[in-house]
Amino acid sequence: MPPKPVSYKGKEYSSRKELCQEYGIDEKRVTGRLCSGWTLEEAVETACGEKITNGIPVEYEGVRYPSLKSMAEKLGLSASALQHAYYRTKDIGQSVEYSREYASRDMTVWGKEYQSLSQVALVFGISHYYLINQVREGVKLQEAVKKALETEPVRFQGKLYENFVDLCAAYRIQPANVYFRLEYGMDLKEALTRPIKGMGSKNETVYRGKTYESQIDLCRAYGISVLCVRELLRSQPLTFLEEFDVLNRLKEQLGMGKEEMLNYIPHCRIRGKNYKTMAGLLREFGITASAFYTRKCRNEDKDVFAVLKEMQKETRRAYVADGKPMLPEELQKMGYTKYRISQLPRGELPKYPKLQGFDLDTGCMDGEKLYYEILNGKLQEVSQTEEEMGMRME
Repeated sequence: MPPKPVSYKGKEYSSRKELCQEYGIDEKRVTGRLCSGWTLEEAVETACGEKITNGIPVEYEGVRYPSLKSMAEKLGLSASALQHAYYRTKDIGQSVEYSREYASRDMTVWGKEYQSLSQVALVFGISHYYLINQVREGVKLQEAVKKALETEPVRFQGKLYENFVDLCAAYRIQPANVYFRLEYGMDLKEALTRPIKGMGSKNETVYRGKTYESQIDLCRAYGISVLCVRELLRSQPLTFLEEFDVLNRLKEQLGMGKEEMLNYIPHCRIRGKNYKTMAGLLREFGITASAFYTRKCRNEDKDVFAVLKEMQKETRRAYVADGKPMLPEELQKMGYTKYRISQLPRGELPKYPKLQGFDLDTGCMDGEKLYYEILNGKLQEVSQTEEEMGMRME
């Protein structure tokens, strides 16, 4: 694209580069300043370092301020909020209105006050961008934090967890307990790591010949979420112990030890790692959900790994250049024309490169399919027991 002519102080320049050369200023510096909202005159004639401290001069309600920061200090507004709004809108009136609205927001989360959304995001290890979008949509900050914990990746003590449930599982604590502790005033670290006290009210439960103080005590002993059991009971005609037994059998068949927490039915498990959803696994392999489920729907009896094995074999048309097969888009970036590409020898490349060489047999289990197999067995077992009891009563 040819450079655009620039008019400055009544003189015409063939390009911005020519203008910068005449005034002895770096073109990239001028371009950056213009992108930040500076006028052409400010961008060209401001000495290096002068604007770094003073910022962009602005005028509001008849008063001229040397920078957005000084204006924020005078008006008692958040400097970062004002700068962010001004860079986005280029309208100082709208920016002040936004900053005042921002200052009036309730920045309380579970009884604790925070200075900014970025601080909230940092404390809870969640996405700052996600929080901003939720708050803009009118979601209350605490609800937005809880929603982010439940649906977004969470970073805690330098480690990234797929979601809050996985984080709680790593510390062997029920998510409900963590939320209760947060409401009680604990920070996230204390809520996750503080030892759990014994239950006040007791309701003895017997499982596999051993008596436990309560259902929660039983779940804690086997590393199974009591909330997970109760949630599944809403759709299953089973007792608490029967549903618990289904989950415990699932845990055993998946090769999970008692020390590993089961907070949900994993969609699949690969060599000791649980995937709560198929989306998480597909992201690792660079596969779209539509591509996977299109193949899965062709044969619903196939498990996850049977479908992935088929996808391992799929290839894309490629062209051989310099002794190796390459995709057309790669060749075009190297300067090949479509005609020249069409003259190259044909070859093939894997459609899903990240799947290549990945062992889809060893330690790979379809958790969801396995759960329903165990559940159906339990339902038949319960039905048979009820029939036998009915016959005895007759």
